[in-house]
Amino acid sequence: MPDIITCGDILKKRFFLLILIVIAIGIIWKHDALLTSLGLGSEEIDASDRAQVTVKVITQPVQITSNDRTFRAVGTGRAKLSIGIYPAVSEEVTDIYFVAQQDVKKGDILVQLDSRAEELAVKAAQVQLKDAQSLLDRYELAVKAGGVPESEVDAARADFEAAQVELEQAKLDLEERQIKAPFNGVVGIPAVDPSDRVNPETLITSLDARDTLYIDFEVPESLAGALQNAAGENRKITATTPAYLSKQFDGEISAQESRIDPDRRTVLARAEIDNKEDLLRPGMSFETEWDIKGESYPTVPEISVQWGREGSFIWLIKDGKAVKTSATIISRKAGRVLLEGDIESGDQVVIEGLQRLRPGQSVEIVGTAEE
Repeated sequence: MPDIITCGDILKKRFFLLILIVIAIGIIWKHDALLTSLGLGSEEIDASDRAQVTVKVITQPVQITSNDRTFRAVGTGRAKLSIGIYPAVSEEVTDIYFVAQQDVKKGDILVQLDSRAEELAVKAAQVQLKDAQSLLDRYELAVKAGGVPESEVDAARADFEAAQVELEQAKLDLEERQIKAPFNGVVGIPAVDPSDRVNPETLITSLDARDTLYIDFEVPESLAGALQNAAGENRKITATTPAYLSKQFDGEISAQESRIDPDRRTVLARAEIDNKEDLLRPGMSFETEWDIKGESYPTVPEISVQWGREGSFIWLIKDGKAVKTSATIISRKAGRVLLEGDIESGDQVVIEGLQRLRPGQSVEIVGTAEE
């Protein structure tokens, strides 16, 4: 005969299950309390405990460094003044009065052209002027006595003035037969010989004023602002040349082009170098160095910079606690980083023990590294 289950039996079973559930909850509560007492409880308690743990770190003082840059470029030497000497007229060369590499002064005669016809023209013009002067003097005396009309005096005066012009023209023609140095400088190799027939397109020689030498070099567009605003020490450059490998020449940026080359994206800069020793020559190649002084920024070792969701940051130690400090990287130089942020010179930045730090973490500085 099958068993009969009554309502009373069902209630007894439910009551028994309820007792088991209460006992289980009690056991779990006791277990959590035990974990908490052992420091193995919730994340909130765990984080609090970590803040109480002292972490050992090694630090280094923050230093202030200028964001200086050095720009290098190959430049070309140019004389302060440099020209080719050409005759003004077509004529035959009779004499050459210079040799290559000779220092000449402004007005020195370099080449003499055949001037016999011009010398005769000057003498003839002088005679004509003398005759015109005598005639004018006689007419001016005669007009006072009524011996000649005033119109004759005017005509004599016009002839005299015309004779003066003719003499000046004859002297100019004679002077053009002498090829002179237009400024102080050094001449090159003579390009003509005596008896050569020359014309205004014939090169006689070159002339350079090279006591000051220019060096032209190109600066990238990214440095155009620094070039425009450079002043004082920021305009200084140094230069070396293959001709004197062990010697350094000091100069200063003196000019820059007014526009940027749209094809090369560069601007032409020009520096001046004192060349009174006459060691340098136009056309030489130079390796130029331009030191660009920058602003000052806090600097720390690269290993101290970390990254998070909000960007780069470093750990500073203040009052024995770790302080997470946001920092913007300006530049990197020789294993160090220039930063912008709430950082002062002398602040202690953590370089070892970084991974165990949390904001407000108690720390013990066990060592301070030198730069």
